[in-house]
Amino acid sequence: MAPSISLLVFLSLLPAAAVAAPSPPPPAAGNAFNVTEILSRYPEFKLFNLLLSKSKVAPEVNRRSSITLLVPDNSAVDWLLRRSAKMPRAALVELMSVHVALDYIDAAKLAALPRGQPTVVTTLFQTTGDARNRTGFLNVTAAPRGGAVFVSAAPGSLVSATFKRAVTARPYNISVLQISNFVVPPGIITREPRRLPSPPAPRMRQMATAPSPAPTMPPKLPPTTLPSTSEGDAAEAPDSAEAPAPSRGHMAQVTSWWISAAAGMACALGLL
Repeated sequence: MAPSISLLVFLSLLPAAAVAAPSPPPPAAGNAFNVTEILSRYPEFKLFNLLLSKSKVAPEVNRRSSITLLVPDNSAVDWLLRRSAKMPRAALVELMSVHVALDYIDAAKLAALPRGQPTVVTTLFQTTGDARNRTGFLNVTAAPRGGAVFVSAAPGSLVSATFKRAVTARPYNISVLQISNFVVPPGIITREPRRLPSPPAPRMRQMATAPSPAPTMPPKLPPTTLPSTSEGDAAEAPDSAEAPAPSRGHMAQVTSWWISAAAGMACALGLL
């Protein structure tokens, strides 16, 4: 499975000197294995091997004389990193260290586990001095249909992993076991950077002018009532209406015109 974009972003946040996969460090004096070199033979564990080197846990593993490495494949590593945001280095060291058991455990030893009672295993994280509340221990329990279940011994741990296959072993120095996913102690994937509160939404500015008043309806006029006409009056009404009588103003205008006309004629006769 190809690494996701979130994994590439996570790896880009690491120091520039750690971007390229470093050459495997030489094994410590008296030690017969190199964990980085062993995992480099299995492409399905490339991402876990990369994180083992970037967290500086690989040199600590090589200093041990007898260990068991619990390794999830690339898809399981990618799944966790996509859900853990920007994981601090301290959380990454803890996560990788709890997958290193300070004991040699192979498939035969898992098959001989007692039924119904977990076996407590000490991990590399217990030796760092940062383990609190039993986060440096694992509970290994035999599964009903064979194999085993691995879970953190810290109270409240919910993320467990199951045994899938034995990858390789060098008795009694190193054993590599593939597990279904990471064993996650409480609080690792929830250690996200504090988020700032989102800015408040901008308020709508008030209108500069007052809103116009609502239109008012004109007052209703009272209905016009017409005088009722009886059938007899309608029968006696003339066919055509008479012309209206001239008004007093009209008569005054006609009289003034005639007086003016008579005076003009008198003047005209006097000139003759």
